Amino acid sequence: MTDSLTVTRVGGMTGEILFIIGSTRPVRVGDQLADEIIRLVEGEGGPGIVVADLKEINLPLLDEPKMPALGQYTHDHTIKWSEMVVGASAVVVLTPEYNWGYPASVKNAIDYLYKEWADKPCLVISYGGGGGKHSYDQLRHVLGRVKTRLVDAPVNLVLKGEYGDDDRLRDPASVIAAHKADIVTAWEQLRSLIDAADD
Repeated sequence: MTDSLTVTRVGGMTGEILFIIGSTRPVRVGDQLADEIIRLVEGEGGPGIVVADLKEINLPLLDEPKMPALGQYTHDHTIKWSEMVVGASAVVVLTPEYNWGYPASVKNAIDYLYKEWADKPCLVISYGGGGGKHSYDQLRHVLGRVKTRLVDAPVNLVLKGEYGDDDRLRDPASVIAAHKADIVTAWEQLRSLIDAADD
């Protein structure tokens, strides 16, 4: 457990897009996919990007004594997490699929807060052997409940037989290249939601 949040800054603007890496497993591929997605969409322009890696942030299981809907936080890690979400112009959640669902780390990060999510433009990107479609559908349902403004275009990254002996992706760039059209379409929709929120 830690009271400090580790954030990798990719962009330097205010109102950046918060890019959440959902997997916290010791061996994972979410960070590889995130790097390649960000490399792709940086060329599309728009706000800068801040990466929030839930493995590094290491939020404990929800430990606030009062309901998040009240916004009366007592722990530094909650306050910092709240500030990150509030300060973002939009949120991207990159999630794996585990046993037809998204990981507890992602649900925990969402459940820490409530009002902070309201009207926040949001894009869900899932990945897995079948593209993580079950995870994608479940997470969109939860993010709808906390009233984010969700991008309609689905992004489901299919991973099949692309792992090395270390269980990492051999060529994450090729995975993203295979889904480039879906990612760019969804990113354009996210930017449109950001622009509409600014009007």
